[in-house]
Amino acid sequence: MRWFGGHGLRGGRLDVDRARIGGIRDGRLYCTRGRTVGVWTPSDGYARLGRLPTSGDGIADVRFRLRNGALTKRLLRPVVGSWTTTNLWPLRDALLATVGRRVFRSSDRGRSWDPVRRLPSSSGPMGVLPTSVGLHDGAVYLAEYTLGDDPARILRSEDDGRSWETYVETTAVRHFHGVFSDPYGGDLWATSGDADDESAVGRLADGRFVRVGEGSQRWRAVELSFTPSSVVWGMDCSYAADVELLRLRREDLSAPETVGRTDASVYYTATLPVDGEVWVAVATAAEVGTDSTAPAGRGNRSGDVARVLVASSASAYEEWYELAAFPRRRPLGSIAPGVPTASAYVFLAADERMGLFVNPFNTRTDHGSVIRVPPEQLSRLPDEAPTVRASASG
Repeated sequence: MRWFGGHGLRGGRLDVDRARIGGIRDGRLYCTRGRTVGVWTPSDGYARLGRLPTSGDGIADVRFRLRNGALTKRLLRPVVGSWTTTNLWPLRDALLATVGRRVFRSSDRGRSWDPVRRLPSSSGPMGVLPTSVGLHDGAVYLAEYTLGDDPARILRSEDDGRSWETYVETTAVRHFHGVFSDPYGGDLWATSGDADDESAVGRLADGRFVRVGEGSQRWRAVELSFTPSSVVWGMDCSYAADVELLRLRREDLSAPETVGRTDASVYYTATLPVDGEVWVAVATAAEVGTDSTAPAGRGNRSGDVARVLVASSASAYEEWYELAAFPRRRPLGSIAPGVPTASAYVFLAADERMGLFVNPFNTRTDHGSVIRVPPEQLSRLPDEAPTVRASASG
């Protein structure tokens, strides 16, 4: 791991390891360790809440345990790296989670869980992406993440995750990447992919996905960050020669402007107000394999480092700083042709009082750790750290 300028942000590492952060609500950071659900608070540290069920019944349950159980992961980790099959989101009065292709809900702070939805059989191993759940105007939205011929759907629950109905269904995109409530504009947004004609950023209204922009990899985003003046994201494209960081001004939604560049797909973002400015963090992924939707001859150009980049409204998001860089774990399978290996990611969460949480996964160092960056450390960056290759003029 490398932190900016060697300023010792490692001191913010929490008493949590082998964890996946899930979300923050009411000053509580929720996370999973395998299927164990826990919570961290500044006053009490980490506490275990309960354990998620497996994703199947009968034979499906046996298969899931064989493929994703703790023993299997421990045995395969040196060969393929680490992977995860769980997601966790705090709702208003409940917790929602996915384990593989099953959705579970807890009404007792994670101690017990009830199945509430079965995801399509073509869903990925993690079921959906961590960005797939959004809260908006009293309802919960869930974007399915199908990889086959199923229609792309966004579900809606009006009873805090107990029951679900289809809100949007379309065959015009491969799948939806996420659903996001805009705290400044008041709209509900979504992102989709993956081929050029399927890549779009848009709003959800009256059961429809209304595209703001579409038609190229510049509109292929996973997560969006909302600020008072703009919407910010990074391209989710492993084969692009140049991955752009983009700003869509609220007064002109016709086309995004390039405000930065990086060397790998951008997956996750977080937004944090600090001293009158609004900071945006983006996390790149060190991906493996080839994008099945890439044009012929366009291979994976991702490097072996997952990065966290940050910028603030003071520069209109045109000056970016590398907050951290985590080399991807290189398992034995990476030197054996035909052996699948896992990508490296950095999960993010932010809270105005507690700061930015950085959670590298499948990285050579700090895998599964949770590192807190207090707000005041972000505000010092312009005085202490050089900008990275991220100017709009390139």
